[in-house]
Amino acid sequence: MGQVTLRGQRLKAVMLLCVLLTSFWARAEQRVAVLDFTGDRRDAVRKQLERSLQAKGSDVIKGKLYATHARRLGLRGREAHTDAAIATLSRELKLAAIVRGAVSGRALTVEVVSASGRLLGTDSYPLKQGRLSKKDAFRAASTILTTLRGAATEVVPHESVEPAEPVASMPQDVAPLPPAKADARASSGVAPPKPTTTADARVSSGVAPSKPTATVEVAAAPAEDMAPVKTPAPVMGPRWVSVRLGGATTFRSYCAAPGITSCGQLESQPQTERPERSLLFGTPSPYSGFSAGLDVFPLALLGDTALEGLGVTAELSRRWPQVRIQGGGPGGTASAVDMYWSLFGTYRLYFPLSFTATPLPAFVGLRAGGLSHSFKVAEEYQALFPKTGRTHASVGLDVSVTLARLARVEAGFLYFIRPQPGREQQDRYGPEVSSSGFGLEAGVGGELVGPLEYSVRYRFQKYADTFSGAGTEWTGGGISQERYSGLNWTLGASF
Repeated sequence: MGQVTLRGQRLKAVMLLCVLLTSFWARAEQRVAVLDFTGDRRDAVRKQLERSLQAKGSDVIKGKLYATHARRLGLRGREAHTDAAIATLSRELKLAAIVRGAVSGRALTVEVVSASGRLLGTDSYPLKQGRLSKKDAFRAASTILTTLRGAATEVVPHESVEPAEPVASMPQDVAPLPPAKADARASSGVAPPKPTTTADARVSSGVAPSKPTATVEVAAAPAEDMAPVKTPAPVMGPRWVSVRLGGATTFRSYCAAPGITSCGQLESQPQTERPERSLLFGTPSPYSGFSAGLDVFPLALLGDTALEGLGVTAELSRRWPQVRIQGGGPGGTASAVDMYWSLFGTYRLYFPLSFTATPLPAFVGLRAGGLSHSFKVAEEYQALFPKTGRTHASVGLDVSVTLARLARVEAGFLYFIRPQPGREQQDRYGPEVSSSGFGLEAGVGGELVGPLEYSVRYRFQKYADTFSGAGTEWTGGGISQERYSGLNWTLGASF
């Protein structure tokens, strides 16, 4: 009786050990890495999926570990998401598969890629406010693990298994079965071993079993036969709202004189030879103030649609310069107020640029609307220098190319439509005026942490006016020119 009890305990221990080993082996076969999802700005969706996979019993390695090994191999950014990189890193990290994907609008697209770079499956899941629901997160994790198990249990055809047992692959100290034994086995009516029981058949015949790595090499498809799998393209589309706050640092110059053709002509003349009632105006140093901006693309909430790039942009800035006035009366330095605002409707067409192995998000945008720019000096100088104020229509072109998360190149051009000066200038310099103007912008921007972004832009604006007729100060007309140049720097958030 004691022996029976002892045998039962031993049997239970063996069964428990088998269960633990099986569980460990299954967990090892489910070792996966979830790469960064393009468009997942705060890694919210990726972290959800990692937690769901871990809850389902999968061994999920940290994305930082994958990125660290990738950098050691010289792979940066999206280069680590290519098929060749996945195959190399999967061997190093002993991964069963890689999960990669992209967030686009209100949907998440997930791809499961095997350790050899083969695409195993693709699925999409809805997002609400940029996150998966709890039910969809577990459903995605279950689908991924089911895909892995299905790929691991694929039945290999008999024809592909027979060549896996050549004589040369056996250990040198063990000879193959003699023909007589093979004939005897066939005549005894014993069925040939199935591919899944090859190791048992070899043991029973006295042949040492082959190493497990040989079986894996037979079951895996050759890399040359695998169709190339493209890395998911980065998300192309605007954020539905962006808010920016910061400052503006500006230089300004102004000239006005009768009987000349350009401000350069006036500046080159000695002060004693300049026309009467002429005025040169400049800032001895750059002046600063605050700047704020708002971009709204409400149709981006509808997902990936042709109208997602339709939106509104607005900007407001106010600056307080100290200016130097020369000619036309008493000179000196005076305080002033520089006020600017703009409101544009815009449409941005987003597309990928294939300059590198990973497509770069970019857009070209058209905008049209209105802007206003006014400059007013202190009251004691207003008799000498009139207030300049313009409110006019404008059309423009914007271009943006993302080179990296922290580096986005931006540029823009504005054409001013009839930027007429204010009534005060026309009364002084001439009732009839022809005006033109344009603006240029160029700079860099990028993402910092989470939704936070930065932007630094150089801006240049120029106005030119030609007056005719008799005014209160000029009787034969003349010209005036106005220039603004400087930097706009902001910090903001996009959602």
